[in-house]
Amino acid sequence: MGASLKRMRMEAEVSREEAAALLGCTPVTVGNVEQGRTKIGQADLAALLQLYRVPEDQAADLLEVNRAARRSLRRVSGGSHIQPHQRRAADLIDSAHGMRYYSPDLFPGVLQHPAYARAIMAPTGHVSDVLEARLQFRLGLAKVLTRDEPLRLSVVVGEAALRKNIGGPSTMRSQLAHVAKLCREQPNITIQVLPFSAREHYFMGATVTVYSFGPRVPDIASVDTTIGEQFFDRDVSVAEAIGKFDDVRIKALDPLTSVDMLEELSSC
Repeated sequence: MGASLKRMRMEAEVSREEAAALLGCTPVTVGNVEQGRTKIGQADLAALLQLYRVPEDQAADLLEVNRAARRSLRRVSGGSHIQPHQRRAADLIDSAHGMRYYSPDLFPGVLQHPAYARAIMAPTGHVSDVLEARLQFRLGLAKVLTRDEPLRLSVVVGEAALRKNIGGPSTMRSQLAHVAKLCREQPNITIQVLPFSAREHYFMGATVTVYSFGPRVPDIASVDTTIGEQFFDRDVSVAEAIGKFDDVRIKALDPLTSVDMLEELSSC
């Protein structure tokens, strides 16, 4: 929502100061909304959409997305320990209809087995109350895969993701079996493995996610880096990310062969 509002404000050539004056807040608050750090109420959102001259049908869709996102907010044990970027990612996943994900060496959070997620978040083996709260929050995101209108998930992972030793052999077997079982049982989940033998591609070294929200709400792409997550919402940038994802998907093994590979390695 924040990324979409920023794009719309810039396209309407409205400054943050002008938007802040309309809402009776500071430009910093407007910036926090656009960065996903601060929620926006329905009345303020409607006012901004009118200021940005957003077409009525698109404005109605955005208001419904915002309403649904606010309904989906949940209290969690140790909620004060949840990092802002975790909450932003959770908001996107909760609101999305579809998600494309590529990583050279890790499965996405919504497909992570508890032992696998724990090993990633606590590589030293020591789990504090803070880490436990963040772990449970991450694991709770998997509910989007089984809700009434489940998230359509398309995943491509490098073969390295299957052969890493995260948490030890037992944890890796559990992770691979967990993903294979989900793919066999739920048609909304598709996974493909990009083998070591695959040629070069545009996403080498990057972890990329594209969130889709519906026909009239702009998609958002994100790229994970060592210093944080960068979001892109401009149509050209997102279309480029989707095109590059499709290129990687074409070079990967087909879904059935990929699941067979997961099951074979999980039994080793």
